Amino acid sequence: MSEARPGAAATSSRPVRAPVQLPPAPPVLLGRTEELARLDEIRIRSDPAPSVVVLTGVGGIGKTALALHWLHTHRHRFPDGILCARFSAEGTETAETASGVLHGFLSALGVPADDIPAAPAQRAAEFRAVTADRRFAVLLDDVGHSGDARAVLPSSANAFVVVTSRSQLTSLTLDGAEILPLEPLPDKPAREVLARRSGQRQISKEDTETLLTACAGLPLALAITGARLRVRPRRNPNQEARRGRIRRFGDFTDLTTVFDASYAALDDSAARLYRTCGILPGPHHAVDALADTLQSSPARLDDAVDELVEANLLHELEDETVAQHDVVRHDARVRAERQDAETDRDYLVHRYTRWYRDQTVTASTLIHPFRPNFAAETVAETGSFADRDQAVRWWRRDRSVINAVANAASAHGWDEELWQLAEASWGFFLHHRDYEPFLNLCTAGLAAARRCQLPLVEARMHSQIGYVHERMRRFEEAAAHHAAALEIGEREQHGPTQATALSRMARDARARGDLEAALELYERSAEKHGEIGRPRGVGMARRRRGDLLAALGREDDAVRELTEAAAIMEEAGDASQLARTVISLAAIHARRGDYDRAHAELMSVLEGVERLQSPHFQAEVLTALAALERGHGDEASAERRLEQARLLSGDSAEPPH
Repeated sequence: MSEARPGAAATSSRPVRAPVQLPPAPPVLLGRTEELARLDEIRIRSDPAPSVVVLTGVGGIGKTALALHWLHTHRHRFPDGILCARFSAEGTETAETASGVLHGFLSALGVPADDIPAAPAQRAAEFRAVTADRRFAVLLDDVGHSGDARAVLPSSANAFVVVTSRSQLTSLTLDGAEILPLEPLPDKPAREVLARRSGQRQISKEDTETLLTACAGLPLALAITGARLRVRPRRNPNQEARRGRIRRFGDFTDLTTVFDASYAALDDSAARLYRTCGILPGPHHAVDALADTLQSSPARLDDAVDELVEANLLHELEDETVAQHDVVRHDARVRAERQDAETDRDYLVHRYTRWYRDQTVTASTLIHPFRPNFAAETVAETGSFADRDQAVRWWRRDRSVINAVANAASAHGWDEELWQLAEASWGFFLHHRDYEPFLNLCTAGLAAARRCQLPLVEARMHSQIGYVHERMRRFEEAAAHHAAALEIGEREQHGPTQATALSRMARDARARGDLEAALELYERSAEKHGEIGRPRGVGMARRRRGDLLAALGREDDAVRELTEAAAIMEEAGDASQLARTVISLAAIHARRGDYDRAHAELMSVLEGVERLQSPHFQAEVLTALAALERGHGDEASAERRLEQARLLSGDSAEPPH
């Protein structure tokens, strides 16, 4: 090789070939309309620099297929050729370096081998000189590091560079790159990929759903699964769903190994976080919960999170939460089961469960401070919430995680945490009414309280379960649970339990149509609440007596009871129960012709429940306002109120009556 080299002008004047090095395009590309349109937008931008786009995502997400499809489709846009190079994992026999890629590109462009410089920097300069002002494209496939891609970037403003990587290669944005993350395929194209790949194989609807769940929208998983079913027509689809992520098929890549390179590049902290996320319950994880579980400093955990996000092994959600795609989560769980002892895994899940238990109890004392929790007597408040609004936002965000954590506690036999989660969820349930999940949680909490030999907690679980059954119009079940709670309260001589059980039994009597018996039971409940110094309980009983008296046509007596109840609730600061009391009073005012008073009182309590962020109670007040306005002839306003109430009722999951 000659050491003396001509200048860039002389080099760039050489005749340059127009090679097209692209592998064949995939036979079909489905579900990537938005990504293809985005590539079109990036290609036509007018920046005085080459257009660079990084297609990034987990292994098997279809990065290369998308790049090849787009480049083949736009081949006519690049008359000076399309260059292609595949980088691969370091240490493998096929590993390609940036210097080697440049050598291949220069050779393909017609530069004699003897004229290609030895030094990587000189090769890069030669490549830029040879391709100056050329209209061509470059595909850099499976790039592991930003530096490798940067070394191969051309300088021509007419060049278009597509980089695929399992890492986000964020630092390439300094070179003007656009980062385009790929998500799993939506349901419809995922079904079509599976159907096309499986050929004429007839798959039942149920089996199709099982296979789609197993593949989780990952194009590679769908393609391999469909191909295996096609060539093995006697194979049971359920068996294939169980094996599809972990078995090799011919020359196809094993779906477990698609994550090997990304995982191998992680440092120890990031690798441990990755495996831990795979075993923790719930659809997402709060970063502060992860820090506590792993006993990690915030700074160290942030570094690990950033490393996993960059590697597409974790993605960030809002409010300091992170999540893993289903296929990534499966890989992380498998690695945890292989590398971490079962006792260590259980220890981490237990720490995570206790963190959520502590947060739930603390949030409960803010969301519904009117009923002391037994759990709060043994669980120290974490001080994590500045106020009630923040506690409500946290609970809304992590409600699904709390349910998943409770299921984990049940599966592991962590009874103390289980009943504490069930008890502390009561306040949030009152405002959102997620009936079935709450019923399941309380049923498990009841069994846990029995095993812990905590009769008063057992009574509380009976009370919560009975309330849910009553609201779902399962009156016999409700009555049985309320009677059990009263029996425990009397046996233990615990006034609050007796008072609550009497109130719930009154509701049962009302549901049976025995209004006089209900009136007597509510009076006994009010007396018991008065004896133990709980004025709010007195107010609750007075409100319910007022409702019954109004139903019996005794409106003057009803107004006295309801007015007393409203004063108690206002002094207690219970906006939701004040709203219910005023709804009943407003109905009486309206029947007596005082529309303005009824409307003003309802609007006042609506403001209060809006501040509570309580969709259930907001819907109740809006429905009452709609009835009032419709009766007054304001049909348009009434319909608007009802539409708002319908939307809020959907959020609160109130069962049909």
